[in-house]
Amino acid sequence: MFTKTGRLATALAACAAIMATSSFAAGPSGADAVKARIDHMKALGGAAKTLGDQLRSGSPDAAAVRAETAKIAAASQTMPTWFPRGSGPEAGVKTRALPVIWTDATGFAAAQKAFAAQAAKIDAAAASGDMAAVGPAMRDLGGACKACHDKYRGPET
Repeated sequence: MFTKTGRLATALAACAAIMATSSFAAGPSGADAVKARIDHMKALGGAAKTLGDQLRSGSPDAAAVRAETAKIAAASQTMPTWFPRGSGPEAGVKTRALPVIWTDATGFAAAQKAFAAQAAKIDAAAASGDMAAVGPAMRDLGGACKACHDKYRGPET
């Protein structure tokens, strides 16, 4: 049986967990956050490349495909924490993250949610073992990536 104190502690712990995974969480800022974000994006790109290579192989290894989609799905859940305030161009380090990420936080959050939805879709297709469904899901995932990059990522300099 929970006491009032126990329920309050549980509620506070739940709030702390939510805040820790939100864009409001304290964490690295400035140059450290930019470096961490670049590392995360490179890992995400590596997973997508490996997945694409598997799908183009003609006989994809279902376990390898599943491993990569799991990485992508996991990344999609942490991505909102990769863009803390102060990690844009004002950080004084090279970043392709455009200021619109923070001035259009609602739109950016919607783009991240769209990516997460497509990541879940491709992960579910891979988990089912239906490799024929993974290809179309990969195209949809790429579309979600492109939609976000078109608006929120600057050109390579």
